[in-house]
Amino acid sequence: MDTTAGVEGELATLTALLDLEGFEVVEAAHDPGRKVRRLAVAPADVAGLCPHCGGVTADRHACYDREVVDLPLGGWKTELVVRGWQFRCGPCGKFFTPRHPALAEGAHASERFLERLAELATNSDVSAAARFFGLVEKTAERWYYEHLERRRREPPQDLKPVRSLGIDELSLKKGTASSAAC
Repeated sequence: MDTTAGVEGELATLTALLDLEGFEVVEAAHDPGRKVRRLAVAPADVAGLCPHCGGVTADRHACYDREVVDLPLGGWKTELVVRGWQFRCGPCGKFFTPRHPALAEGAHASERFLERLAELATNSDVSAAARFFGLVEKTAERWYYEHLERRRREPPQDLKPVRSLGIDELSLKKGTASSAAC
């Protein structure tokens, strides 16, 4: 029996279950005593877009591991070991590490984890949310407020463009054009 195919199948299943955009599971370990799944994930992209000059490069300079907390899977705590690459841009010669939208900037957590933490903290309090996820309360509090600040700075996604100015709603419906169109 080919065990390589079995391991690759397990990793593909874990990648599908994890459903973390832009990443694939490359290693998996389980600690039944602590009920923790420790998954090593790597970016699916093999190249990076240079933020300095806009060039595309696949010249990896270094690899680093970053530990990240994610949502529980099947009642087990999920710890991710994110393998990140630093690239060297050929055209401009600068080094950069691509940012991944699924991972929170400045926190060792995924964005979806912070969304759920914020949801729980909003509906109860930060202390209860920290206990639920098994976090230190001060860490949960810092992540919560940093997450809220990042969300505040982002433009709202559901805004529609202004089509007209004025308060004469009847003229808009009749088409008399007495309201200024934008």
